[in-house]
Amino acid sequence: MHLRLILIPVFFTLLSACAELTDFHCGNINWYDFGYNAGLEGKSSLVITREAALCDGSATLPRADRALEGYNAGLRNYCTPRNAFSVGQRGEELSPACPSAELSLMRQPHLIGLRDHRLLQQIKDLEQDRDALETQRDSTEIDEDTRRQIRRDIRDIDGRIDRLEDRRLLLLMLVS
Repeated sequence: MHLRLILIPVFFTLLSACAELTDFHCGNINWYDFGYNAGLEGKSSLVITREAALCDGSATLPRADRALEGYNAGLRNYCTPRNAFSVGQRGEELSPACPSAELSLMRQPHLIGLRDHRLLQQIKDLEQDRDALETQRDSTEIDEDTRRQIRRDIRDIDGRIDRLEDRRLLLLMLVS
């Protein structure tokens, strides 16, 4: 019984703190910028609906109309072939938020960006392998035959890196 008497005021205190945080958050939100950033990231317009619902009971009325204006402007910048290439380079998938006409123009640059991402990852992996071999090569505990083999392996890796970088250059020429 005593525990309930203690918990009830604590519960109401927490509830009022949450309401104050929501009021603070909703009062300081720039709705246009919020929408613009959501569109620029290719998010669904549902994030605006959710944010507006969160702020609906706050002291500051949500401006979903401004958020949607910003969202549409941000989405126009997201839904471009150049951005699709950048999204692919980061190894990310395209957002389905773009209109189908734009999505069809974005697919090829996105695939090229994904391929570039994979090539860069392969290069980084080979560079790590080369670094490990160089550390082994510099060890005083190996014999000269092993050291020669490690040098050959390093040259082989360097050649593979050069070929991958050449493929990257050719790939990037497709985007230019």
